[in-house]
Amino acid sequence: MINPWLQFIISAAVIVCAGSRLTKNAAIVADHIGIGTAWVGALMLPLATSLPELVTTLRAVTIDTPDLAVGNIFGSCLYNLALLALIDLLEGRGALTARVGKGHIVPASLSVISVCLASIAMLGITGIKIGWVSFETLLIAFLYFYGSRLLFKYEKKNQPALSGIEEPAESGNISGGRALLNFGIAALFIVAAGVLVTDALDIIAVETGLGHTFVGSLFLAVSTSLPETVTTVSAVRLGYLDMAVANVFGANFMNLFIIFIADAVYRRGLLLHSVTGAHLFSALLVILISTVIIFGLTYRSTRRKARVGPDTMLALAGYLLAMLILFRSGGNF
Repeated sequence: MINPWLQFIISAAVIVCAGSRLTKNAAIVADHIGIGTAWVGALMLPLATSLPELVTTLRAVTIDTPDLAVGNIFGSCLYNLALLALIDLLEGRGALTARVGKGHIVPASLSVISVCLASIAMLGITGIKIGWVSFETLLIAFLYFYGSRLLFKYEKKNQPALSGIEEPAESGNISGGRALLNFGIAALFIVAAGVLVTDALDIIAVETGLGHTFVGSLFLAVSTSLPETVTTVSAVRLGYLDMAVANVFGANFMNLFIIFIADAVYRRGLLLHSVTGAHLFSALLVILISTVIIFGLTYRSTRRKARVGPDTMLALAGYLLAMLILFRSGGNF
């Protein structure tokens, strides 16, 4: 039997490589069918880069580890917000939120509303369910489709912040059909690697005694967010700050929709009623940090410390604080 740590590392590496190809081919397909780069940055790229979260979360609920599944989602959201500090550091020419378009307020606000709905579900205040799915997660699903349409209309109405993004250099030699085939192959690799990485972390959580909540929030969330990291760093290196930031908020919005899918698959009760209170702490941190970033996008502060803006510094500090508290508590509040 293969060592679970080795299985985790190899599977994570496959997710990185396949995630990179997935993103590139998604952009090529979008270009060929005329979706536009704004749609790619805000919605299509997150749909592609969030595929590992979808696969691993569904695998977690099928093996009856709801804490691993929900920890993966909120841990990924916190990690994505911490990526804003990385973007700020890599760019290093002023506060990030003062250099990107205000249009990012839309997906950021939609993700905050979705996290609020998930938090209400975890508190179990309403107890309303339709079939075996909670009313709150159904609202999250409705918000995702409505919000996606709203965001698309907003991008068409306003000058897209990503309109200056060039077509990938290699896309001129790749047809739309070939790119779609490559996209599908990369997706299959991510599905297989996602199953393996989840199974490995399930064993690691038991063997180390760290608990499914902490392991899901840290190891699983980081490994499934590697495609977002690759995409974000590449976009910043090319000078496409708006694309990088759009990918972060779009990925968080997509992550919350995955909770609805997981709730629909989980048949042992309401998913968000079956997890520990530690996830509520993570959710509240996501709300707090996202709200501060939204304030930064509105206020447009040009002050910064240590090459990053104070709002992105808070995002990084919030992520580190969450991981520290979850580690010390073992995920049991």
